[in-house]
Amino acid sequence: MYFLNYSNITSSKYFVLKEESVKYKANDRYKDNLFRFIFGREENKQNLLDLYNALNNSNYRNKDELEINTLDNVIYMRMKNDVSFVLDNQMVLLEHQSKYNPNMPLRGFLYFAKLYETRLATEMNLKNIYYPKLIKIPTPQYIVLYNGTDRKIGESITLKLSDAFEDDDKPEGYEWTAKMININLGKNKELLLKCKILGEYSSFVDCVRKYSRINNDFTIAIDKAVNECIKKGILKDLLIKYSVEVKNMLLTEFDEEKDWAIIAKGFEEIGYEKGIEKGRKEGKEEGKKEGMKEGMKNIINIMLSNGTSKETILKQMNISNEEYDNLIN
Repeated sequence: MYFLNYSNITSSKYFVLKEESVKYKANDRYKDNLFRFIFGREENKQNLLDLYNALNNSNYRNKDELEINTLDNVIYMRMKNDVSFVLDNQMVLLEHQSKYNPNMPLRGFLYFAKLYETRLATEMNLKNIYYPKLIKIPTPQYIVLYNGTDRKIGESITLKLSDAFEDDDKPEGYEWTAKMININLGKNKELLLKCKILGEYSSFVDCVRKYSRINNDFTIAIDKAVNECIKKGILKDLLIKYSVEVKNMLLTEFDEEKDWAIIAKGFEEIGYEKGIEKGRKEGKEEGKKEGMKEGMKNIINIMLSNGTSKETILKQMNISNEEYDNLIN
């Protein structure tokens, strides 16, 4: 059976980044994305508290009351959830997304289940859930901060888990949501003003995009964006202190976006969704499997033609060497 982790596949646009143009080689020291680097580290808890206050119109002042409890590599083996924390009986998950993803409610639902399980296991006997006494848990809050280029997002949207239910008759009284807030420059201006560091982050991302549109070499675009933002005082201290780290994180994110976009193009070219739908309508499981197999084969060929290594393909598509050989041959 073939399995493809395609939680981030939403765009048909893709980029090609030649190896010789990469001056700052990404490595295991830079696995965090820039958002998590700014808001998810213990030493940056004040940034996270400021962001929480801006999102909730609250006025918490003691950053030490905020307990970061982010879990790494829980659901998607190659992806980190950005930042989760507990504050005043609320359990909050903040996800940062540069692409629209309708599966965010499901991802958050699974992630919160793991968070609660971990909390129960560490703070009390997990077996207590079988006892007749009600167990109190922190109230969940799930927010997705979006800085992609899809215009249909607007200022904000609320994604619902029930939209993923296979039955049209959705059960009443059962729902899980992800509130997606647009943090692009020019959107939700009040929020970006309330949280200064978030506003500067959005300005920096906008500056990187501006230079990437006019420079084929992405490293040059990053250099220019970093220099301009330092001159303007945008994330100045962070960019001066962590210049190399920031450049590596951006290149890592760029590489991953390139790989996912290539996969998305493969879906588009082979008509993957149409093949699956045809198999479903005809009630033929083999039709669905064949559509999946052909789609994956085409995606692998596209990735190979774009210089993606076999090791990267195995990791991105979550398949074994044997499955890879069967598809190619």
